[in-house]
Amino acid sequence: MTPIRLAAIIFFTALTTAVAAQNSDTTATNATDSAVPAAKTHLVIGATYNSGLNYYGRVDSLHSKAMYPSVGLFLKDGIYANASFVFIHNNLESLYAATLLEAGYNFKDHNGRWAGNLSVSQFFYSQGIEMVQSVVKEAASASITHLNKVINVTLGANLKWSDQLDLGGQAGLDHIIRLPHIFGKDDVLVLDPSANVYAGTQNFTQTYYERRNLLIFPIDQQEITTNSRQFNILAYEFSFPVVYGYKKMNILLTPSYVLPQNLLAVPGQPSLSEYGSDMFYITATVKISL
Repeated sequence: MTPIRLAAIIFFTALTTAVAAQNSDTTATNATDSAVPAAKTHLVIGATYNSGLNYYGRVDSLHSKAMYPSVGLFLKDGIYANASFVFIHNNLESLYAATLLEAGYNFKDHNGRWAGNLSVSQFFYSQGIEMVQSVVKEAASASITHLNKVINVTLGANLKWSDQLDLGGQAGLDHIIRLPHIFGKDDVLVLDPSANVYAGTQNFTQTYYERRNLLIFPIDQQEITTNSRQFNILAYEFSFPVVYGYKKMNILLTPSYVLPQNLLAVPGQPSLSEYGSDMFYITATVKISL
């Protein structure tokens, strides 16, 4: 597997996971809502920069970065549709890689104690990206968050379709600190320290040789391959989203530290092995509502 192909797999799976998780970044952004007029149908234009692409701490050898502008239509009843356009940059090249289309539903109860998300996503890849079976093609996700003044608790699950179906899950804790009127009556600063654990299915292939005998005499060896899967912890992640909201604009900066778990190693086949270590990375997003 070439580095570019591996980079694409890592990024698109990571982006799908981010869509599925409905994590604390979104919770923090929603906390700025009172700085703008009451919810109504609106168009959102944004752009996100990721300083270190990873899939739960798993990385490619090129240490790739990404920029993905987006545009979305959000209806006042919570239904939305969003398109993201993915650009990858590393030491070898910069290229447009894919478009991600997402449709979903955000909901919150009248008492403000529960919030959640349901979504489906599909990828459309550039012809410059070599398709491999493990690249995610479609995904579906759901999450629910219990909101209170002390700590928010989030549980999420996602399904990803490639050449097979993979199941993922997330559990997270976060605490929102809201500081209104930083520079005037129309702005707000939100801090949201968060901790998350991610889990998912991992697929294993084992090949061995079994000697066949005729009576007591060996006649040949038969190659036997077995496939299995396990649901394992994939990573622990700690982040500190900081959101500044001014009227119809949100600026989000999220430093994160991820600790990958259960990295797969295939003896003699480095292209099939996973590489990663504890790492720090930053995502930065700007969104404007029209």
